[in-house]
Amino acid sequence: MTFEIVFVLVLLAAALVLFVKEYFPPDGVAIGCAVALVVAGILTPKEAFNAFGNEALITVAALFVVAAGLIRTGAVDFLGRKILTFAKGSHTKTLIALMLTAAACSAFINNTPIVVVFLPIALTLAAGTGTPASKLLMPLSFATIAGGMCTIIGTSTNVLVSAALPKFEMEALPLFAPLPLALIGLAMTVVYMATIGRRLLPARTGVVTATSGGAIVDYVTELEATPDSPLLGLPIADLVRVGKERGLTLVQVIRDEYIYDPSAQDLKFEAGDVLVAQGDAAALHGLLRVDGLTIASELAHPEFKVRGKEVTLAELLIRPPSTAIGERVRDLNLYARHGVAVIAVQRHGLHIREKVADLRLKVGDILLVMAEPSALTGLHQARNFLLIEGAHEQVKLPHKAGIAIAIALGIIAVAALEVPQLPISILSVIGAMAMVTFGGLSTRDAYRALDLPVLVLIAGTICLGVAMEKSGAAAWIAGGLVDAAAPLGGIGLLSIIYLITNVLTALISNNGSALLMLPIAIATADAGGMSRVPFVLAIMFAASIDYSTPIGYQVNTIIYGPGGYRFSDFVKVGGPLNLLWWILASVMIPVFWPLYPA
Repeated sequence: MTFEIVFVLVLLAAALVLFVKEYFPPDGVAIGCAVALVVAGILTPKEAFNAFGNEALITVAALFVVAAGLIRTGAVDFLGRKILTFAKGSHTKTLIALMLTAAACSAFINNTPIVVVFLPIALTLAAGTGTPASKLLMPLSFATIAGGMCTIIGTSTNVLVSAALPKFEMEALPLFAPLPLALIGLAMTVVYMATIGRRLLPARTGVVTATSGGAIVDYVTELEATPDSPLLGLPIADLVRVGKERGLTLVQVIRDEYIYDPSAQDLKFEAGDVLVAQGDAAALHGLLRVDGLTIASELAHPEFKVRGKEVTLAELLIRPPSTAIGERVRDLNLYARHGVAVIAVQRHGLHIREKVADLRLKVGDILLVMAEPSALTGLHQARNFLLIEGAHEQVKLPHKAGIAIAIALGIIAVAALEVPQLPISILSVIGAMAMVTFGGLSTRDAYRALDLPVLVLIAGTICLGVAMEKSGAAAWIAGGLVDAAAPLGGIGLLSIIYLITNVLTALISNNGSALLMLPIAIATADAGGMSRVPFVLAIMFAASIDYSTPIGYQVNTIIYGPGGYRFSDFVKVGGPLNLLWWILASVMIPVFWPLYPA
């Protein structure tokens, strides 16, 4: 192997480790790889910076704006509610209607904003039918992933792969190229989730419904005494018993940086002590009515005052991407920015080793906040959070919904005609411009719609893909795969490419795995004397269809906290579905797209 191949493969391995370990933000890792490739002389500066002007990147950015316009006008929300009204009262009808509606929308709009829009709808349906949120949110996420595969514009992964093909002297794929396999897979996903998956789904109450008496108990908060607290001097063991009566567990006592067991009989409550408590949202809310106790000032701002019915609870999900990731809870400064007070934090598998205020936030964490209803409006627009309840009912520009829908349908109709002068990249930009011009979105909101961390991640990964092709690393890997899989034939080789891509997606990201594997897949097809198109389609499906982890796809991460899920739930429910998709793709891709040219 040459130095270039060794360097690229070592850099790729290092990047994969950093993606999985999350020592640094994924976009930071990707751009670091681009810099390393230039410094090592694998890429020229021009080749690296060309990634930021890549046609695929521009297309994804423009589609972000179009999707934001559809959401801002309430078009998606309106359509979703109208279609779902008939399903109220029946869990099975609700599940199927929710999946099919979300999948239909996801075919033409990036699935991440679809889940953001449908999340409060699903929670409302869950409450209306008496169904645990966990029984609906995972099917919702899985359906949007499958629905997004129906068209080239349904997911950013498809856009990236299709737009990258001219670099390999291939034509970009038609709008509905993946449709035949996607429809079969979507039907399989809906049937699976309505039967086998439904039985495997946990009956677990999410955070929102916990405010109505649910059983979730993994919120943690810090309590301290008020200056004139009648509780000062009492044995903390007595407070433990009082907490249990109110549905709370006192986890530990922090005094002068030391941690104590709250059940210790000789430990008395002193001024300055911090009690770390755990319980559901209803119990934590009840604490505000206990004389002598208050939320620690390091969480809730000391100027924030509770005024009875004027105050409401809301949940903020840390969504990807977010600049809040990695920040300490105490440093969010939400009171100064939005007028809300953080009173608790929820995280799966949280083990208390420090003050709650010192926790560094991760994707999927949920903040329980208290605010006046008017303050929730600002939070609804905050890019760092997903407001799970409260202001999601607000529709800003409903009178523009018709225009937004017309723009989206226009993009779809023209793209389906495959006019050479109007590729999907240009149509997406025209659609974004039209959304702003006709008032569906303000210029400021259009810029806000650009998911910069995702775009930077894509650009960095494009650089890695170019380096793999230019250095010969892709051809070297492809040659090894062809030699190893020779006894299995073309279908076996296709199946292996799919499996490797799918595993990578579970570990890093769908866009990253697609861009890394695309040059390998094309080189593998060439080395085996096979058609490239089946391998391209295998990459597209394998990179997007990941149900087995909450980190492989953003939509799974978004519903992780609100559904009260554990990591193992995705493995148990989504793992078999991943296997079914692998088998389906291995068998049906050669049927729809023959492996060998005629």
